[in-house]
Amino acid sequence: MILLLLGYMWLYIHRPFEIWHRLGDVAFERMYILTCAILWFFLHKKSCIRNINVLGVFVVTAAILISDFMTNTTGKMNPVVEEWLKIMFFTILLMTCVRDETELRVLLVGFTVIFFGYMLHSFYEFKVNDRFVYRMGIPRLCGIGETMSDPNSFSASIVYFLPVLVPIWMVMRGIAAIPVRLFVIAAFSLAVICITYTGSRSAFVGLLAYIFLAVAVSKNRWKILAASAVLLPIIWGSMDQRLQNRYMTLIDPSRGPKNAQASAEGRIEGFKVGMELYRKSPVYGFGPGNAQHYISSKLQTHNFLGQVAGEMGSIGLAAYAFLCFCFTTNYLYSRFYWKILTTRCPTADPWLFQVSQAIFLALILLLLMGLGSHNAFRYTWVWYAMFQSMAVAALKKKTEDYIREQNEIPVADTIDVSVSGQTAISRPVPQTL
Repeated sequence: MILLLLGYMWLYIHRPFEIWHRLGDVAFERMYILTCAILWFFLHKKSCIRNINVLGVFVVTAAILISDFMTNTTGKMNPVVEEWLKIMFFTILLMTCVRDETELRVLLVGFTVIFFGYMLHSFYEFKVNDRFVYRMGIPRLCGIGETMSDPNSFSASIVYFLPVLVPIWMVMRGIAAIPVRLFVIAAFSLAVICITYTGSRSAFVGLLAYIFLAVAVSKNRWKILAASAVLLPIIWGSMDQRLQNRYMTLIDPSRGPKNAQASAEGRIEGFKVGMELYRKSPVYGFGPGNAQHYISSKLQTHNFLGQVAGEMGSIGLAAYAFLCFCFTTNYLYSRFYWKILTTRCPTADPWLFQVSQAIFLALILLLLMGLGSHNAFRYTWVWYAMFQSMAVAALKKKTEDYIREQNEIPVADTIDVSVSGQTAISRPVPQTL
């Protein structure tokens, strides 16, 4: 069942039906997920994760539905709500099928391979078939397909993907780890190259922020700094002059066209517009995805807080605040369980804790990138919440099982130890595991 769900992940991320439209004409995506649902219902043994992230995701979903119900005057299905419900339907299948650490490893490795293929295909189309958008005076790499293919959106997806590479690095040990780590190096290098060629300044800042966070939490910070010191100058030197000027506008606006500065100011304006919409409708907002219909420029808010406040009002702000609280609580719980486990077993595998930590770093990146992008309705919020909840639940069980085993170690019968014909004091000898 996990492999079937990974197949849908590939369909959702790579979106072949938006490349080869005949697949879209026959509704291939819906047929596939319905087949998975039928097999899940009749054949798969189901379980449910008990974790606060699950509650957080459903609270956000309830807020989206309430906001849409109170503001939808057309009687038609809101595309944003429809897309979110599609994500949730898949997530329910996911959270009831992944039951242990091994299946979570398969899921995360599969997700990484799928996203690597997505980046590679997009980069191939850019380099070989000249598929790009010309904007801000430069040709900009975009994702394949149509959904979230815009350079800014595509590069943001890559930034949110980067933290997952850390636990994948540690997914195998010994000789088997060598090909996995070579793959991680290739994936990280491709991610950095793709981000730079998108010309997205917010994603470039997100990349630097991720490197800073990775250095802050890693024990191998000097290796990360050394690798970054080698890789980043090479990438910078390989850039076209126009692309270099694009990123230099972060500190010197005169290095780029005037519309580049206007684009940066538009992020601040988007926040102001979102707050103005919130003032007009403070409880329910104007409905998910509807902010642009009430903005004179017809542009997006380009700001997470402005988007949520303007489109979903107070219930949306409260729901997302609660979801962020859930992510943070899970991370703190994982630190707590990991400290207990390593105190009793210093050689314990850190993989589950690394998954939880990586998702927490992704949350920070979501909020940071949200200063310049409207990312409230991304699949990242839901899928990453499930990844973390699975990791924390497995780490909790692993810790409790280890403590239980330690407490249940039987003690051997008292024995006499004779030394030089004399009998020593009898003492209990614990049996080893």
